[in-house]
Amino acid sequence: MRNIKTTLSLISALFITSAGAQELLLKQYQLTAAVAEKIAQTAIAECKKSSAHVSVSVVNDQGRLMYFYRGNNTGSNTVHTSFRKAYTAATLKAPTSIMSQMVEAKGLSQLGKMEDDILLLTGGLPMFYKDAMVGAIGLSGSPNPELEESCGKKALELLKG
Repeated sequence: MRNIKTTLSLISALFITSAGAQELLLKQYQLTAAVAEKIAQTAIAECKKSSAHVSVSVVNDQGRLMYFYRGNNTGSNTVHTSFRKAYTAATLKAPTSIMSQMVEAKGLSQLGKMEDDILLLTGGLPMFYKDAMVGAIGLSGSPNPELEESCGKKALELLKG
């Protein structure tokens, strides 16, 4: 009888430990270079419909560059600016258009001074797949930052599904 109780206790403990471990292990999705390129190319094509030339950076969830494209007729500043917008969206997990407005909010004025690669200008969007953050896209070069964001949003529709 004692051996049966001990065995049942061990089985129960293993089941509870296993169930607890499953709660700790989240399903993690990773952005691939192929998907990053497809998203960037979709954003570029969308911006070209408005005759806007842009540079595009796509980063993973840690802000590491996965794909970059420098558009024709874009300034040299767009290289780093597109990356910084993507990096900001990835690390702060919010669109840069929202973050740029928050700088004016009381208590958040130091937000833009967090680190060198944070850039609070419209044109950076976090990318989510099945509610998991997988990366971000940053666009730069258009005379209209809202157009950059719109092109990025259109490209992110590829992740729905």
